[in-house]
Amino acid sequence: MIAPTRPRPKPVGPAAVTVPPQRRRDRPPERLDPRAACPLLAEAGGPAFWQRIARVGTPLVDPIPGDDTHRAVTFLVRSADATEVLLFVNKLADATAYERSRMERLPGTDVWALTYRLGRDWRGSYTVAVLVPGAAPRVQRADAELIEMRRERATAVADPADRPSLHRWFTAMLHAGPDPLAREQLDETTSVASLPDAPPPAWPQPLPAGPAGVVHRGVLAGREVWLHDPAGIDPAVPLPVLVLLDGQHWAGLPAILDALFATGRVPPLRTIGVSSGDFVTRTRELSCDDAFVAWLAGDLLGWACEHARLTVDPARTIVAGQSLGGLTALYAAHTAPHRFGCALSQSGSFWWPNPAGGADAEWLTDVVPFGPRTHGVHLEVGTDEWVLLGPTRRMRDALRARGDALTYREYNGGHDQACWRVGLADGLIALTAAW
Repeated sequence: MIAPTRPRPKPVGPAAVTVPPQRRRDRPPERLDPRAACPLLAEAGGPAFWQRIARVGTPLVDPIPGDDTHRAVTFLVRSADATEVLLFVNKLADATAYERSRMERLPGTDVWALTYRLGRDWRGSYTVAVLVPGAAPRVQRADAELIEMRRERATAVADPADRPSLHRWFTAMLHAGPDPLAREQLDETTSVASLPDAPPPAWPQPLPAGPAGVVHRGVLAGREVWLHDPAGIDPAVPLPVLVLLDGQHWAGLPAILDALFATGRVPPLRTIGVSSGDFVTRTRELSCDDAFVAWLAGDLLGWACEHARLTVDPARTIVAGQSLGGLTALYAAHTAPHRFGCALSQSGSFWWPNPAGGADAEWLTDVVPFGPRTHGVHLEVGTDEWVLLGPTRRMRDALRARGDALTYREYNGGHDQACWRVGLADGLIALTAAW
C-alpha cells in the first residue's frame, strides 16, 4: 500500500474531526405564495380536488411568468386534524429553518401547501410531518435513534437562543414519513420530486422484467455484505468489479444493474456491497483509514471470490461511495492502486478533516498530487451542497493537474440518495465507456 506523503491527521475524537464544517447557506430557497403560483389551488379542497391531485401526483409544477429557468414547485398535504405540517426537503430545509419549513393551511380547506421556486433541473427527496396532538411517532426505532443523536450534536454547538427551535425540528422529524401522493418514491420512508430537466435515469422506466442476477449475502467481520452476480454468466468467468461502500443503502440496486447490463449501457460486472456498521465505526473506517482499505482489498474481495471469480486488473476495479464513502473511494484508489484502479465519488467529504479537530482541512486533496494516477475517476457534487462545492472543485483541479482520466458533474440537488441513485449509474457508464 502506498503511504501518503503527509501524515494522516490524528483525530482528537470522531466528533471533532468527522463533523462537517458548520456553515449556513448564503441564500435560503425562495418561497412563493402557493395560491398565486399554482392555478389549481383556486379549486382547493373537497373530494374532487383530491381525486384530481391523486391522478396527477405531487408536487405540482407550474411555469413562472418571465422566468423559464425555474419552476414553481408546490407540495401538498391533506389533513383536517393537524395543528402543524412540516416539509423536510433535502438541503432546502434544515434544523435552523423551522419556520421556513412550515406548510400553510389554505383557509377553509384541509389543504396544506408550500411552494418553492426551483431550477427546472432540480431533483430531491423529501418527507412530510403531519403533527396531530397525541399521535405516535412514525419513524422506525433505528431512525429515531439517529434523529436523537443528531439532536444532541446540533444542540450542543447551537446558540442557546436557537435550541428551542432545534428541539421542535427534531421532534417533528420523529413524525415524518413519505408523501402518499408523490409520483416517485425512494423507498418506503421517503418520496422524491424530479423536475422536467433533472438528469434522467439511465435505466428504462419502469424497470423491465427480465433475467435477474443472483445476490449472495453473508456476514463478514460482523457486518452484512452482498455480492450481485449478473444473470447468464458462468461464475468461473472473471468479471470487472464494483465495490460499493454503505451497501445497506442500496437494496434496490441489483435490479437497476440488471437493466443496465441488459441494455448494454454498462458491461457486466460483479458488485460487492459492504455495510458500514454503526456511527462510530463508519466515521472511523470511512475517514482515510488504511486498515479498512486493506480489509476491502483482502478479506472483502476474498469473500466474494468464494462465490465467483473477479478480475485482478485494477483498471477494471471500481470503488464507489457517497459522502465519507466518496472520500474513501478516492483514498482507496490513491493508496491501493494495485487493486483499486478507479474511483466513483459522489458528494465526497473532501473537507475532511474538520479544522476544529486540530488538523489542516482537505488533507486528501493536498496529498493527491504526489500519488499515482488512477485509471479513471468520476466526481459529482450537488449545487445545494454548499459545504462540499469548494472542496470538490479543488479536488477536481488536483486530479486534472495530475493527469487522471476524469469526468466531473455538478447537479442541481443536495446530499441525497435520490440524486446519487441516478448519478451512480451515470458514473458507471462514464468509467466503463472504454472497456
